[in-house]
Amino acid sequence: MLPVRHNFLNLFRYGGGGYAEKSIRQQFNRKINFSSWFEGSMNGLKGKECIAAFDPSYIRKSGKKTYGKDRFWSGKDQRAKPGLEIGCLALVDVGDSTAYSIEAVQTPAGMKSQLVAHYVGIIKKNLRAVLCYTKYLAVDGYFMKKTFIDPVLLLRLEVITRMRPDANLLYLYNGPQNPGRGRKRSYAGKVNVKKIDKRKWKRCYKDEDMEGFELKVWCVALKRIVKVIHLESKARKGYVILLSTDTELQGEKIIRYYQLRFQIEFLIRDAKQYTGLEECQARSETKLYNHFNLSLMTVSLMKYSCWANLPDKNETPFSMRSIKIWFYNKYLTETIFSNLGLDLKYNKIRKLYGRCLNIGAMAA
Repeated sequence: MLPVRHNFLNLFRYGGGGYAEKSIRQQFNRKINFSSWFEGSMNGLKGKECIAAFDPSYIRKSGKKTYGKDRFWSGKDQRAKPGLEIGCLALVDVGDSTAYSIEAVQTPAGMKSQLVAHYVGIIKKNLRAVLCYTKYLAVDGYFMKKTFIDPVLLLRLEVITRMRPDANLLYLYNGPQNPGRGRKRSYAGKVNVKKIDKRKWKRCYKDEDMEGFELKVWCVALKRIVKVIHLESKARKGYVILLSTDTELQGEKIIRYYQLRFQIEFLIRDAKQYTGLEECQARSETKLYNHFNLSLMTVSLMKYSCWANLPDKNETPFSMRSIKIWFYNKYLTETIFSNLGLDLKYNKIRKLYGRCLNIGAMAA
């Protein structure tokens, strides 16, 4: 509910005197097991259709002594900038189209040649938590690399991602083979991704703006058979190529799962805007780790406890802003009512209390 920057001093100021600023700083030195916290809090998702999503995010941070300070890619600015980076692993509820944070791990400085291995390590560390819910991992086009996909497949996860517009794909040959010695024919020519031969492809998706076709092909970059979705935009006359390492997954589901990957970006956006993801004063590795994960987990817990169980959630979009305002109003109202000695057992006082809680609330 903090209406100011999320740092140790303001936590003390709004904490009602429970802990001194120094005590809060010291407590942040104790590393929290957020993976276990996630498993204990989100058990209700186990019976639902889910996918995992992973995305690195740039974090603004100044200071020469901050752990992990380096130059990292900022998607918003489309260039590398000095600051920090976290790799965020989340679980996406397919039915509710929303993401919940599992764990965010900071990228150490000087990892340019080992970034992919570091990202795989984050997924491997949380593998047990992920496999309890799903076997599918959705990532953006940066991870369309053999060095990422092969290790993830060894972890028993299937990858859904986006390919380059000039992807090197080969049709599989299913015709009769020549008798005799020699290597059998495996491929039936290269796929022209700019203009596919729709006689060989199966339509799997169609709406007012997009039309999708699916086919099993040989991916030269990955050296394996994959299922590819060729999505064509009618309005812009462009196309997008999606890939799934699970060749039996329906094309429509591949499209749906990749679209849901963006929910992790909305999770990070809400954490930056409302729970102080970029406002940490700390410089040490453990304090930064706790701050990043507390910020992301706060948004996740608010979604799960305040929105996910609403009977009309399809008509009521999740709004972290409204939840934050509600808790701030509650803090102010209870403080004022307590100081005035107002008793909530009276109907008029209760009605006034209820009206105070929803001042300024709005939908997302």
